Amino acid sequence: MMIAAFFISVSALIALGITRYLDHKATQHRIKSFLDGKKQANFSIVHDFLGGMGKGTQREIRNKFEDAGIYNKDLLRYYQPLKFALLAIATIGILLFVHETSDMLISFMGAIVGVIIVPDMYLALRKKRLIDKNSRQLPYMIDMMAVCVQTGMTLEGAFRYLGDELKSFDKDLCYQIRKTSDAAEVKGMEAALVDLTKRVPTPQVRSFALTLTQNIQYGTSVAPVLSDLAEDFRNEQILVMEEKIGKLAAKMSAPLILFIMFPIVILILAPGITRMMTGN
Repeated sequence: MMIAAFFISVSALIALGITRYLDHKATQHRIKSFLDGKKQANFSIVHDFLGGMGKGTQREIRNKFEDAGIYNKDLLRYYQPLKFALLAIATIGILLFVHETSDMLISFMGAIVGVIIVPDMYLALRKKRLIDKNSRQLPYMIDMMAVCVQTGMTLEGAFRYLGDELKSFDKDLCYQIRKTSDAAEVKGMEAALVDLTKRVPTPQVRSFALTLTQNIQYGTSVAPVLSDLAEDFRNEQILVMEEKIGKLAAKMSAPLILFIMFPIVILILAPGITRMMTGN
């Protein structure tokens, strides 16, 4: 009887200890979950607040980023708030450390130019370079599209296929092709090609879009035309390169005169001038 009572008491103590331990762990888990949820909620509030600043211009900023080859949506979300924050920090720094009125005005102008204008100028420069690069890579994409059409693919299928396969070749051109393919599924290929010419406004892209539009409207065979179009674009690039090489001689004449001809003249005349100055 005593042994049974002893085992019952020990079992009760063990059960009580296990219960206390499990309650403690459950309390810690609830506290941790509450703190994590609080932290996530606070981050979500800050994220939504910062993302909501300048919400009316989000589409314009997104177009600028995409045209410049920047496809990170997080950068898009914080672009305007970051500019405002940097401008505020620059303003506070100027008010604290610049005391002369003229220097303060110059500093304010420099801050406005550096924080507001320079990033947009950088995006515009990237857009111009990206457009030129896409135009240079366009003949290779047209050749691949001609091969796809010859194998029996439709234009929509060729765009969809190239939008996936061109990632390793050129991610920027791949993005334009994939965006055109997605737009074609929503509003038709002709409207998608018009949007492509607006995003990449070059004569090569317009010729490419016009060729595909004629194929859609009149049902002409597009594969040979695409091959000829790619060949014409390559010949045009070769002519442009030859023109640049031809202009290079004229551009090098000024450095040639300044850095080579003048030193040679000085080396020739220096001994005689030195003898004249020394009286020999």
